[in-house]
Amino acid sequence: MRHVKLLFMILGLTFILTACGNPVKAKLHETNSGFNAQITGKTKHKKVYWQIGDTIHTTKTTDDAFAFEVPYKAKQYRITLADNEEMRNPTYVEGPVAKEIVQWPNFIQIYNPIAQQKGLGVFEANPLEGIRTDQVDSNNVIAMNVSDSKVLGISIKALNAGKNLTFKNYVLAFSTSIGTKPTQITELVDRSLKKPGSLMQLTDREVRYTVMTTNNNKQQVTQLSINHL
Repeated sequence: MRHVKLLFMILGLTFILTACGNPVKAKLHETNSGFNAQITGKTKHKKVYWQIGDTIHTTKTTDDAFAFEVPYKAKQYRITLADNEEMRNPTYVEGPVAKEIVQWPNFIQIYNPIAQQKGLGVFEANPLEGIRTDQVDSNNVIAMNVSDSKVLGISIKALNAGKNLTFKNYVLAFSTSIGTKPTQITELVDRSLKKPGSLMQLTDREVRYTVMTTNNNKQQVTQLSINHL
């Protein structure tokens, strides 16, 4: 009888330990891009549930593994992961934090007058929040990540950047609003156009400018990314 009781006690303890365990293993991988970092992990379930704030997302697993992107923010935040919709027995991962390139009010104070002069879109006084992407036209796409009135990342992607006036005007407007001389970035872009496939970088007052040009299907694509070191 004592052996039976002991067996029940062991089984009960095993159940408690299993119920309190974290079925989802996860790790943050920083990119220092000012936009997104990646979370990878493992779970034996077909999908993983993950929550930021009040919003719950799902990602399917492949061979018990998963990967998804989370945004950089200006302040520390937490991602909650679980293998069930009720978010029981969660795993917590600290979200990626990035330093600001420029404060939103300072940014639009310089950017908007230049944008109006060059025929570009202007921004409202109320700051954006989160990652926003805008297809300006068939040849240009811009993206920004803004958190807590702080600009964390800027991206300009263009076709035929060497002859693309809109791209050149955005380079002028963005770099000037950040406090960098536009000629520095123009020269960086020119170097990239001459060496497709090579990563070109420049740092000015702890702001990093990265340019990459690639040739795809007879089209030349250039992307300029801006973020804080």
